[in-house]
Amino acid sequence: MLELIKSQKGSLGIAIVVAIIAILSGASLSSVAFRDLHSMRLQLDSIQQFHILRSEFYRGRLVASVYVGMDIPPPLTILPERNININFGTHRTRYTTRTKLNTYEEFGRTGVLIRSLITAARGSGQSVSQEMRSPIKKYGEHFIQDLATLAIFHYFSDVDRAIDNVPGNIRFFGQDQVHGRVHSNTDIWIRNYGGWPTFTGLVTTAGIVRVYPGGGTNFPEEEIFLGGLIENYPRVAFDPTADLIRANGLRPFGSAEEDNVIAFVNLEGGGFESWIGTIEEHVEQFPVYDSYPPYGPVGNETGVSNVVYRDTTWSTGPSRQVTNQSVWVPYELWISGSVAGGQSWGSPYNIYIKDDLLYEHTTPGDPPDGGDPNQPGYPQYPVNNTDYLGIISEQSVIIQYGHKDPIDEERYRPNTDDIYIYGAVCAMGEDTGPNQYGIHVDAGIFTFQYQFPKGSTPAQVWQGQFYENIDLYRFRYPTSPFEPWPPGLDYPWYNPLWPEPGPVFGHPAIPNPHGAPTVVYLRGDINLFGSVAQRYRGFVRRSGGEDYDTGFWHIEEGVFGRHTGMPSGYNKEYYFDKRFEKVGPPDFPLVKFEGYESEELMELGFKTLSTKFRSPPSNF
Repeated sequence: MLELIKSQKGSLGIAIVVAIIAILSGASLSSVAFRDLHSMRLQLDSIQQFHILRSEFYRGRLVASVYVGMDIPPPLTILPERNININFGTHRTRYTTRTKLNTYEEFGRTGVLIRSLITAARGSGQSVSQEMRSPIKKYGEHFIQDLATLAIFHYFSDVDRAIDNVPGNIRFFGQDQVHGRVHSNTDIWIRNYGGWPTFTGLVTTAGIVRVYPGGGTNFPEEEIFLGGLIENYPRVAFDPTADLIRANGLRPFGSAEEDNVIAFVNLEGGGFESWIGTIEEHVEQFPVYDSYPPYGPVGNETGVSNVVYRDTTWSTGPSRQVTNQSVWVPYELWISGSVAGGQSWGSPYNIYIKDDLLYEHTTPGDPPDGGDPNQPGYPQYPVNNTDYLGIISEQSVIIQYGHKDPIDEERYRPNTDDIYIYGAVCAMGEDTGPNQYGIHVDAGIFTFQYQFPKGSTPAQVWQGQFYENIDLYRFRYPTSPFEPWPPGLDYPWYNPLWPEPGPVFGHPAIPNPHGAPTVVYLRGDINLFGSVAQRYRGFVRRSGGEDYDTGFWHIEEGVFGRHTGMPSGYNKEYYFDKRFEKVGPPDFPLVKFEGYESEELMELGFKTLSTKFRSPPSNF
């Protein structure tokens, strides 16, 4: 061995062998390192392109949101290419995005197919060579439709206050269990009364949640907001004009808007029948006496009451089939009946719900969405996949107290013993500001008629002679703060069926100070299966207290004379129709935000029909 080491030939041979081994090992290690680096860059390209592809989908959704307000959206839109440079050490990669939007219209809804292709080119330093393209490409197709209408909210309010605009005057409390989405463009008030309210759906507010009384913010959030709470959320636009139904609705009643005409509509499955009531006004005078039957003989005349009478003349209106369409009525609308298929009814004036609004394929009292499968022990019901109803007023939607039927001329009060309302209700009346009493009387609300009911003196025979309109002969009309009517006595024409005749549907009569029969105060339950959107939150139950106790009347301005001390209205039994999360009634107002600040907001404006990742097309 020592001899081999001393030999120059042996040393040279070993050196050559060692050098060759070193070269081969270095090449092998370099090859392994290169493969590892190449594999890492391919994986990096794949991950980066996947996230960029998702961002392109949301970029396309933002552009698609503009299409919702267009009469004719463009069939094809090619977005400008977007380049994104990412550095990794000395390595540089430029990702290029190409996105195209294809649109279509179906049933008044905009569908958008967003197609995006992401490619990458590599380089080093500040340069990128197109010759060094990455073999990794990502291509996807994102299909959306603007099915998100205001019906997706169980409760939506532009101003979460009553029309007297006092913060906290209307609030959620222990009896309220809200199962769908809730949004308000102002603060939402809650109260721990009979327990806290519970919300199983997501609650969003452009303000914050406050606790009544005092307006504090200390509440057990996880106990109340089971579906989550987001405060300081962007405002949802609430336009005062029903653009979609105005543009697309059938017009069997014509287009001329008249505030002295009533459309009396009975829904009959996939069609309807109607009557048209023309209102005419004339003035009659009634001498006022200091004594008048049946409370004494006719006394001395002390003044004159000038009463405006409203006479309605009825005639047969249009009737026809309505299949998955909307109807625009240019008059005040009185509506009830049963709906088959998708229907929406709209009016520029108040809409009065004169009796139940039902679905043809749902038993009254059953939820049309099949119930809640996640609630243990909750009974399951058949899912109604066909019937949807929208009620859209550019003023207010009101549960009617009673009406005189144009067919048999009888007086009916079907809503004084519960009412069923299946559908989405929208009261869009524009807030024109407070009146002299601080009341926002023009704001759109969902509420009930005849909120401060009082007795009236019906016609009767006294000493063999017939007397009617007794109250008008005994008290000055109209009233003033100096000549108010007595507490508990009805004002002419405030009671829709004045003078009110006695007990109704088994409810006990509560005599007024004059011994006359009175009206129905508490009227049962509102069984709502759907959603409510309104400018302000309308009352559906009143305490009968001194809210507006002025001593005189000014009905048009929201002043209702002296209080009665009797509660009136309804209990709430509200259930959200989960079907509205995917399908809204025809031409129902859409969800639009006042600005789009984040990707999450886009999820509310559109429904994702599908997202697919495919091999890139050769001609994209």
